[in-house]
Amino acid sequence: MADTGDSIASRRAVRVRRTSIACLLAAAGLFLVSAALQLAASLQRWVVFSGSRAPNEISVEDHRFDYYFAWDPWEHIGTTGQFFGTGILVQVLGLLAMAVGVLTQPVAAARRVTAAALAAVESVLALLVAATFGVIGTHALVSGLNGTPSPLQGSSALFRALMLVGSAGLVSLGLLWRARLRAAMAACAFLFGSTVMGYFMATYVIAPIIGGTSHDTAPWTETVVAASTGLAGVTMLFAVRALAGRGPAIPPTPG
Repeated sequence: MADTGDSIASRRAVRVRRTSIACLLAAAGLFLVSAALQLAASLQRWVVFSGSRAPNEISVEDHRFDYYFAWDPWEHIGTTGQFFGTGILVQVLGLLAMAVGVLTQPVAAARRVTAAALAAVESVLALLVAATFGVIGTHALVSGLNGTPSPLQGSSALFRALMLVGSAGLVSLGLLWRARLRAAMAACAFLFGSTVMGYFMATYVIAPIIGGTSHDTAPWTETVVAASTGLAGVTMLFAVRALAGRGPAIPPTPG
C-alpha cells in the first residue's frame, strides 16, 4: 500500500511539474510576442514617423504623440495604439500563465497550509496586476481603433489607481515569489517597466540615459518599455531551462 501511495504521489508530482514548466514556457512566449508588438509600435513613432517630420513641424518627442495612455490633446500615429494595446493584452495572458506556473511549484508537506494561504494572496495580487495591464491595454487599443482617446482618459482616479496597484502589486508579487522561483521575481522586476510608474521611470530616467533628453520628453521611451517585457520573457526561458534540467521534485509526506 505504501508503494502504491508513493507511486501515485510520484506521478502527481511529475504532472504538476510538467504543468508548471508548460505554463512558464507559455509565459515566456507570450512576453516575447508582447515585446515584439510593443517594439513595432515604438518603431512606427521613433523611426517611420520621426523620419517623415519636417524640421519646422512639432517634434515627434512631443507628449501629444504618446500612446501608452492616450490623453487629450492626442494625435494617433499609424497603428501604434493597436500594436501597443494588443501587446499589453498579450502580456496580461503571459502574467497569468506565469502565475499558474509559479503557484504550481511543489512545496513541502509541513508548509502546505501556509503555502495555501500565501497562494491565495498571490493569486489576488496577480489578478489585480493583470487587471491594471488589461485597462492600459484596452484603453490603448480602443483609442487606436477610434483615433481618439477612449472615455477612460477622463478618470484621474483610475489613473492613480493604475499607478498604485500596478507598481505595488508587482513589487509584492516579486517579494512573495522569491522563495518559490527567483526567476519569477526577476520577471516581475522587468514587468514593472510596463506599469505607469515604470513608464515614468523609462521616460525621465532610463530613456534619457540612452537617447538623451529633449524639450518635452525622452526619445525611445516606449522601446524601453518593450525591452523590459522582452527581458521578462527571456527570464522565463531561463526558468524553464533550469526546471527542465531537474528531476521531478516530490514533496515529503508525513510519517
